[in-house]
Amino acid sequence: MHYFTNQFSTAVFSCLFAVLFTSVFAIAEDPAAWSANPDLVKKLSAKRSFNYDESKVPDYQLPDPLTMIDGTKVSSAQQWMTKRRPELLEQFRHLVYGRRPDTEYQVTFETTEEIENAFDGLANGRSMKAIITIDQRTYSFPFVVFTPNHATGKTPAVVAINNRYFIPLDKAVSEPDPYWPVKTLLQQGYASATFYTSHVDPDNKNDYADGIRAFFADGKPPTDDAWRSLSAWGWGASRVLDYLSTLPTVDANRVAVVGHSRGGKAAIWAAAEDERFAIAYSNNSGCGGAALSRRGYGETVKQITTVFPHWFTPQFAEYADRENELPIDQHETIALVAPRAVYVTSSDEDLWADPRGEYASLVAAAPVFELLGKTAIDEPTMPPLNRQRIVGQTGYHVRSGGHGLGQVDWDFFVEFMDSVLK
Repeated sequence: MHYFTNQFSTAVFSCLFAVLFTSVFAIAEDPAAWSANPDLVKKLSAKRSFNYDESKVPDYQLPDPLTMIDGTKVSSAQQWMTKRRPELLEQFRHLVYGRRPDTEYQVTFETTEEIENAFDGLANGRSMKAIITIDQRTYSFPFVVFTPNHATGKTPAVVAINNRYFIPLDKAVSEPDPYWPVKTLLQQGYASATFYTSHVDPDNKNDYADGIRAFFADGKPPTDDAWRSLSAWGWGASRVLDYLSTLPTVDANRVAVVGHSRGGKAAIWAAAEDERFAIAYSNNSGCGGAALSRRGYGETVKQITTVFPHWFTPQFAEYADRENELPIDQHETIALVAPRAVYVTSSDEDLWADPRGEYASLVAAAPVFELLGKTAIDEPTMPPLNRQRIVGQTGYHVRSGGHGLGQVDWDFFVEFMDSVLK
């Protein structure tokens, strides 16, 4: 059995963190709480050589996010913000996502198409192009923006990282897509923008030369520490936020970044790197996203770095099959977003993404939120299926179905956004 508890004060919790997490997260004792369907576990275990059995999750120790590399315990918000947080950022840059270049560049925006009074007068839409200039060289990627017409005052906004396809302006209006339900968001008073990940950096290990990373490197191959695609996609979200910040109708202090699957991994890291994002929403992000690497459940570090080496630095791959030796884990990426807000979603049939590991990661970040004067989910038992849990700056749900992002997820997330941003 793998248990988690958080019944200690923040100070004691910080001191005993590694001990308390030696064995993490029991199968919930509350019969209403979510647990993996035994038939699905059996089916998946028979087909693939990956672990889907909770009893086979290894014992492990999570690194304490409130303990610095030199062993110093973080005891104040100032110490976290000025020392521990920068230290953690550097660890993740080196070991997981890579370091973004410090090359000077300019970003400008060009409108390529407009639709006025879309959705029966609800909003105006624009097709945009972000143009990045370094010396005489340029790189550009498209994105789409909708702003409400009848809002009172400045509106909050959502930047959706789309890892599946690009949604052109006209199709966003004529062919509603539950993957990005822009009309729903507009009706709830949110502006929204979206872009396609591969327009920023191709999601293919062989297409480095065609992306923003190669553009910044002037064609040179990436060094071991250089940013990888997940970081590049998060950087793209920040450029869309740059544009939203120029709009007089949008409140740039109330913008959420949203992503599903690999986009969810990028969304968490985008908010960690860019403190302007008020909320990070990670949907079914799994390994390298919200899920704890140490659990060895579903997708593993070995599998993900083998199939998608362009997502992570080569240093991350070195911890394949020895995740417990990682000096960091994914609960600390969530902690890097604190005291801003984080929402995590899992799916009942998406055991590959390890729902229990995603929830455990969110809970394990709670001490940082508490240190910073915010409340967060610290309840070890998972909520029931299709029932949302919100505590202060963090929220979670596990829904019926498989790997995907749909209207149910968005409805729950809008409720969370309302609680944080409105």
